[in-house]
Amino acid sequence: MSLILFLAVLGLSCAYALARGGAPERIAAGLYLGAFAVDELVHRTVDGSSYATVEVGSLLLDLALLLGLILLAWRSTRHWTQWVAGWQLAAVVAHLAKLLVPSMEATGYAFQAQLWAYPIVTTTAIGAWRFRERWNAGIREADWKPIAA
Repeated sequence: MSLILFLAVLGLSCAYALARGGAPERIAAGLYLGAFAVDELVHRTVDGSSYATVEVGSLLLDLALLLGLILLAWRSTRHWTQWVAGWQLAAVVAHLAKLLVPSMEATGYAFQAQLWAYPIVTTTAIGAWRFRERWNAGIREADWKPIAA
C-alpha cells in the first residue's frame, strides 16, 4: 500500500475528526494516530516489513486497537464505531490467516492486514462530519450510552 496515500488519508481524516468531531470521533482519531506511530516503531525495531512471516508486533498492536475500538463501540452512541471495530477485526483475521497458512504470499498478507485502515479512518471522518451536521442543525445527542446501575 502507498505510504504517502495512507498518510494523507490518515492525516486528513484524523485532523478533521479531532477538529470537528465529538468525543467518540476524537478518541478514535487518537487511537489511530497512536497505533500508526507505534506500528512504525514496531516495524522498524521488531517485525521488519517483509510480511514473509506473521508480523507478531503488528498482530499484538492490531489486537490492542481492536480492543479499544470494541470498547468505543460498546460505550458510544455512534453507529459508525461498530463498523470500524468490525473492519479492525478483519485486519486481525488477516494475521491469524497467515498463522494458519504460513505459505500465504507476503503481498496478499500485507494487503489484507493493511487494507482495512482506509475505510476505518475514512468512516471516522464521515462520522465526524455527520456529528457536526447534526450539531449545526441544533440536534444535541449524548456521546455515550448511560451506565447501567
